Amino acid sequence: MQLIGVLVFFTATVGMWIGVVRNRGTLNLWLANLTGAVGSFIVGIAVLILFNRWFVPGGNSVRGVVFIFYTMMAVLGAFVGTWLLVIARFNQSESPVVRHLIAGACGVLAALTTAVLWVMILFAK
Repeated sequence: MQLIGVLVFFTATVGMWIGVVRNRGTLNLWLANLTGAVGSFIVGIAVLILFNRWFVPGGNSVRGVVFIFYTMMAVLGAFVGTWLLVIARFNQSESPVVRHLIAGACGVLAALTTAVLWVMILFAK
């Protein structure tokens, strides 16, 4: 059953990646591949979690995978959300490099803060 789960994961991942790259619109190919890689990995993990819960006997043993998935989503959400918020708040007349450097630094700080709070809340005794 593990082999079928791995095949389902890779099928969902490849399908999502191809779908994103084919429908990239005006995005350049490098950015479309980066977006496809991140998005397809997240979709693949979600499909694997659902597959293990629905089709594997004793499928509730995937708590570790679910925990890692939720942690990754929280940290990436804080990083990207903060980055986009900071970019949107800057004047467009400033240098794009400076705007992205400041937004990236704020995003990394938000992601680290989220990871630390996540660990403190979940592992508190």
